[in-house]
Amino acid sequence: MEGNELARTRRQFIKGCGAVVAGAALLGMAGCSPAKTAGNDEASSVSEITWDEEFDVVVVGSGLAGLATAATLATEGDGTSVLLLEKGASAQGNGNSIFSSGVFLATDDEEGFYQYLCEMRGNYTTTSDDVLRAFAAGVAENRQWLYGLGCPEDDLFQYEAETLAATYEWGECEHSRANICMGFNKDNEDGMTHPVEFLESVVKAHGDAVTHLTDAALTALVQDPDTKAVLGGVYEKGGKSVYAKAAKGVVMCCGGFENDDVMKQNYLSLPLSHPAAGVCNTGDGHRICQRIGADFWHMHKFAGVWTNAIKLDGSEMAAYRTLKKAQGITVGVNGRRFYMDWDGTTMLEKAYEPGSDETLHYSCRHGLRNYGGSYEDVPMPEVTWFVFDQNGLANSAYLGANSTSNTMMSQNVTTAAEQLADPVADGYGYAADSIEDLASQMGVPAEELARTVQVWNECCAAGDDAQFHRPAHTLTPIDTAPFYAVKCVPELLNTDGGPVRSAQAEILDVDGQPIPGLYSAGEFGSVWTYKYQGGGNLAECMVFGRIAARNVLSR
Repeated sequence: MEGNELARTRRQFIKGCGAVVAGAALLGMAGCSPAKTAGNDEASSVSEITWDEEFDVVVVGSGLAGLATAATLATEGDGTSVLLLEKGASAQGNGNSIFSSGVFLATDDEEGFYQYLCEMRGNYTTTSDDVLRAFAAGVAENRQWLYGLGCPEDDLFQYEAETLAATYEWGECEHSRANICMGFNKDNEDGMTHPVEFLESVVKAHGDAVTHLTDAALTALVQDPDTKAVLGGVYEKGGKSVYAKAAKGVVMCCGGFENDDVMKQNYLSLPLSHPAAGVCNTGDGHRICQRIGADFWHMHKFAGVWTNAIKLDGSEMAAYRTLKKAQGITVGVNGRRFYMDWDGTTMLEKAYEPGSDETLHYSCRHGLRNYGGSYEDVPMPEVTWFVFDQNGLANSAYLGANSTSNTMMSQNVTTAAEQLADPVADGYGYAADSIEDLASQMGVPAEELARTVQVWNECCAAGDDAQFHRPAHTLTPIDTAPFYAVKCVPELLNTDGGPVRSAQAEILDVDGQPIPGLYSAGEFGSVWTYKYQGGGNLAECMVFGRIAARNVLSR
């Protein structure tokens, strides 16, 4: 290899390809745009690159992880200059953070919380002990860090187990009580009701240190072919490619790939699914890091999957938590139940007593369900139907435009709809005066659906779901016409897979060595491997955002 071929190969190494095609259509981009500094496309060595901008640190993604990283750099960096890039239009990120409940984790028992993390990890030991110890130490710091940034103590509150079962999501684990779930008061007079809102205000207050751009998607990282160090990145803004040097490093806070159909098929075995929240998590950060040799972990792991309503013609997905699953049953295209179908985002009973038998609990914990005595991700068909009756409709089985009232706190509660929503009028389902007529409209075997409903009603009368062991208080009979069927498809919240992360938030290569100058935080290569504690994603965003920032500053 020599001459032009050598130069071409080195050019490809120092700069990954241009705009990611998968994200182009979503963002309305036309593909690769003319470079602001055109000569860089012909550079055959890093010394030939002309940088358009120079910062100490480039942070990619301004969800909670990116905001936590930028806030730490601004407040602890002693004049460190930061470029915070956001692919979408919102300065609060366009992934999952701002759509979340806002719950994050704290602890007064760092060692106990570390043990809880190990218990949730189980035999999925790819997340090493030192990474979990770093996470536990960071969770122990979360509250004081927020207070130190100016958050009034009255703005935060602590969830109690009696009001939020997820406080101890895996309450049967010995060290679950070391966990504390916290959040911002929703009625705060200062308007800070979510950690994203608060950290964005901190970043705004340090505008002299942080240049925060929206509609600015990273398209490539620039890497020295000899040292393997990441020197900066290339992003698209206003139809031009901009080369931004990062003197100390780049922190990738790009979220997951729940909006990329190809990656979901390849890694999650989900040919058809719908993300519940943000739209910009399309896996482009994964591809960018893959091009420069990053290793990957936990690509199988995600929060989900459950089902949610989709219009009969497939044109529109219902809003998050549109269905109250305790008001009916879910069947497949064969008209049969096939799993424990009380399966919203987090369907939990009261916190479990220490020493109780985990193998006998039946609930949905961020998509994990009891499967043969252990909690596993259960495969979900491409199309299912949520079936209920007139009484279910009156008790909010289908909320329609009222879905915002269905929170994590109320989704387990039977409530009469203030304004009845009609799934038929909204285009999401069918209604009929008999189960057989309903089956005909659904296109499922009438005898099977009739038999399924009959068995279900017998279970309700007995107070025992002998088929799939739903809790007794969720056994709602389907016996009052008209009967309804809402079409559903799989829905997931977020993916966790991505580049392997060290305890210092470094991104590692396939040999287990840090890629110099490259770090990550949040769901972009998350530490979660098996069981997940509610509030853990936001906690991870804050913890590893701080760790990444502090290690970048130490370079």
